[in-house]
Amino acid sequence: MGQGGATTRMPQYKLIYFNLRGRGEPVRWVLVAADQQFEDVRFNRETEWPFKKPEMPYGKVPVLYVDEKPLSQSVAICRYLGRVHGLAVDDPWEAAKGDEVADAVHDLLPHAAQMVYAKLAGDVEKAKMLATEFYTSTLPPVMRELDRRLDGREWFCGDKMTWVDVFAACYLSQLSSHHEGSLEAVPRLKSLVEKVVKLPKIEKWIRERPDTPM
Repeated sequence: MGQGGATTRMPQYKLIYFNLRGRGEPVRWVLVAADQQFEDVRFNRETEWPFKKPEMPYGKVPVLYVDEKPLSQSVAICRYLGRVHGLAVDDPWEAAKGDEVADAVHDLLPHAAQMVYAKLAGDVEKAKMLATEFYTSTLPPVMRELDRRLDGREWFCGDKMTWVDVFAACYLSQLSSHHEGSLEAVPRLKSLVEKVVKLPKIEKWIRERPDTPM
């Protein structure tokens, strides 16, 4: 926000990530939901990453450059964007409970990634075994707890949509697309995911984004 009558200048955003959805996709969704223009820089994991890796903080992506200053870690990036663009709450407890939701969803990624990589590698049996374990043992307790959190409320952090809702909906919509019906047992969570996915800006992004295997 500008102070003392100063003109507010919109920051310049550049997101660095693989040509995948993965951990970069929730950052893209939050930027889109906040109606922010950004440069979506994608590179090939196999051929370009070995050369890019030394340039990245912690040797990892995604990295969001904010006016050429780098910020790493997808949850931290989304939280920052939420605070800057009005997709956050002021109440410290509600904000912390939102962080908890984001971390719980984020913890699902390594398990889901193993499943996808096995499938891409052509190991059908391993992929099937990992998928069974993920969708019967790993995912359900998380989904049930998230659904419980929405009892009597529309959004995770209270009466307004925040970056947490966008972050969770991004990942959960992707996970549920690989396993039809996984949201049926958690109607409140399903409703939240559908509301975010149906936002006109998000719908447009999904329709126009590059088609990638994961």
